Amino acid sequence: MAAAGKEGRDGGKAKAAATGTSGRGKAAGGSARATPARGGTAKGDGTGRSGSGSKTGGRSAAPKGDFVKRGGRADAGQGGGASGAWSYLALPVFALLYLVAVLKWKLDQWPAAVYGVASVLAFIFYAIDKSAARSERWRTPESTLLLLGLACGWPGALLAQQWLRHKTVKTSFQLMFWATVLLNMAAFAAYARLQAGGVSLGRLLALQ
Repeated sequence: MAAAGKEGRDGGKAKAAATGTSGRGKAAGGSARATPARGGTAKGDGTGRSGSGSKTGGRSAAPKGDFVKRGGRADAGQGGGASGAWSYLALPVFALLYLVAVLKWKLDQWPAAVYGVASVLAFIFYAIDKSAARSERWRTPESTLLLLGLACGWPGALLAQQWLRHKTVKTSFQLMFWATVLLNMAAFAAYARLQAGGVSLGRLLALQ
């Protein structure tokens, strides 16, 4: 009887130990199963960080847009704005002066050809200088451009300035350019008056 009691007690202890061991194993398995959930949280954190990174990238892209806008505004400012529109008035004023010279003072036909050829030549020189400014090549001297305008090429030079957006911002050049325009108009009017009085270009050259 005593031996049987001892065996029963030993068996109970063995069952209890086995039960505790299995319980610990199940708890360990549960914690092991819970580990992927943490991994999932880590993934979620990584996604959140990457999302924040994408937002940061979006913010860093904003200054580029501002740079493009500023560049566009700077390029638009090269056109001369309202001053460019007023500059065109010189063309109809000169056309009116030329018409008066033809109708009232019987001006010859050759001055029109001179102004046409000189204007085309001035426009070409301005276009070459504009291209050289962009590619950083040898530039045409400003004195050459001004002389072309003074030598009856200022209508073409004016169109080149406005259409090509060249030499419209530099105030010193604009002042000298408009001085050459006024001088040329004054010389044209003086020649038209002399021709009306019977003095032609051939006689002027002969006097020299």
